[in-house]
Order: sequence, then C-alpha cells, then structure tokens
Amino acid sequence: MGHADGCAPSRSRGLDRPRPLTRGTDTSNTALAHAETGYRAAVRAAAEHAARKAAAELLAAEAARTRQRVRALRRHWIPRLRHELAAMELALEGDEHEQAVRRRWAAAHGVR
Repeated sequence: MGHADGCAPSRSRGLDRPRPLTRGTDTSNTALAHAETGYRAAVRAAAEHAARKAAAELLAAEAARTRQRVRALRRHWIPRLRHELAAMELALEGDEHEQAVRRRWAAAHGVR
C-alpha cells in the first residue's frame, strides 16, 4: 500500500529516501516537487557537512600531533642540541687556544 505522498520509503542504508514515482503517478503535484527539491538539498547539505566534519577531524588530529612534536622539540631536542653546541664551541675554543700557544712557541724558537 502506498503512502499519502505517493512514495514508498526505501529501506537502504537507513535513509528514508522516497523511491521514484511510477509512470502512472501524477507528477504535477507541486508539493511533491518541492519535497523532492528539499530532500535533494538536505542530502547534499548532509554530504557536505560530513565531508567538512571529516576534514576538521583530520586537521584536529594533525594539530594534536604537531603540538606533541613541538613539545618534544622544546623539552628534549632543543636543550640537548644547545648543550652539544656549547660543548663543541668549548672544544673549538680549546683547539684555537692550543694552536695559538703552538704558534707563539714556534715563533719564539724560530720553527716554521
């Protein structure tokens, strides 16, 4: 038995989507045309909303991963690299001092 609007509800994928009218049905009903237009707009809006929501969730997850990486850089890598840089600068300074001492010794003793 048909419904008052001339459409039978569809059972596919949980959507109450009207099936197309049969050939014998009067399609001149403007209310039915408006309902179909509204339904199509609603489905399109729902699909766009779902796509945008999925994109927002992906961006939020990426932002969380980025915050975690930044935190690791600030807490671990940057201090470690600063320490290593200071150690390298100290070693270079020591090497330069040794070379300066050798040059002065060589100049004082006439060695080339």
